[in-house]
Amino acid sequence: MKQKSTLSYFNTFFLFFAISVVIELFYMGILGVVQGTTLTILELSLSFDNAVINALILVNMPPIWRRRFLTWGMLIAVFGVRLVFPILIVFATTELSFVESFTLAINNPAEYEKIITASHHIVMAFGGVFLLMIFLSFLFNENKDVHWIAIIEKYASRWSNIGNLKMLIAIFIVAVIGFYAPSEIMIVDVVKKIDKSEIILPMIYGILLYLCIEFLRGILEDDGTKHETNSMETEREKIEHVANSKLAKGGFASFVYLELIDMSFSFDGVLGAFAVSQNIVIIMLGLGAGAFAVRNLTILMVDRGMVAEYRYLEHGAMWSVGFLAISMIVQIFMHLPHALIIAFAIIPIAIAFIHSVRENKLDNLKI
Repeated sequence: MKQKSTLSYFNTFFLFFAISVVIELFYMGILGVVQGTTLTILELSLSFDNAVINALILVNMPPIWRRRFLTWGMLIAVFGVRLVFPILIVFATTELSFVESFTLAINNPAEYEKIITASHHIVMAFGGVFLLMIFLSFLFNENKDVHWIAIIEKYASRWSNIGNLKMLIAIFIVAVIGFYAPSEIMIVDVVKKIDKSEIILPMIYGILLYLCIEFLRGILEDDGTKHETNSMETEREKIEHVANSKLAKGGFASFVYLELIDMSFSFDGVLGAFAVSQNIVIIMLGLGAGAFAVRNLTILMVDRGMVAEYRYLEHGAMWSVGFLAISMIVQIFMHLPHALIIAFAIIPIAIAFIHSVRENKLDNLKI
């Protein structure tokens, strides 16, 4: 039987991406295409480890549930997480009802952008700290045995045994920003008076959201049996334990599990999207195309029995998250040009990819 070509696995992604580019071009011109494409690359890169987890669990799922993962799951991923969640942010940061927020985002994006801009410092505070928690969790991971920027990652991994450094750093940043937060901020060309709680509380909520997601993951990964971890256990071994758990055996249970995992992985992309664009249509199209690519990559890994080939790609994505987190926190107080933010998102990933390809070639020469 002739093997399915690699590109054919991504037909739905190419179709959705092409449609997205056309819509973005007519909607916002070249800037819309650049922002949407950047979000697609960011979503795919940030979700690379998600694709690996999905592949390990899908192996144990019946074919019918694999298909539903690509159909029902895509509706949830694109329209649920990438569209509804940003509207929930608007709803939470304004006095509009959810229906009014949704109607405004679709029918009057210009007015929607004005409202988002007025609440920009709240969204940036919330999203910046949430992304920072994700980056710090990657950095201070005692089980991580592959280091890209070794001078930082290697020592950070060792220091993770000392205590919960990620929480210490995050709380310290919140305390410092809360102490020095101004009573006035510049929004576009208008000075707006704010209360410090408008910055401090969203940052605390960002930390709480991250902790809730970690708690949810822990519940879903617990199959009722004792599973002790130690410093020698690799991330792959932990993922395989989840894939072999009772929760991952049944079709429906595995489907629900995958959607929750996808949702938790998507929060960083959805929140990070506000550092690239504040337009709900561009966010949905850009992240939605990335979600299609991740699903297609998952099926490719399952069919080919592939593992993560590019060892530093996740590292590059996480450093992008770190830079985006810093940029969002800075944007609480001042504007940063889009070109700089896009560079933060793309350059670390591109360098990590090139470095991974080079290392793979060197490994092949040693054989």
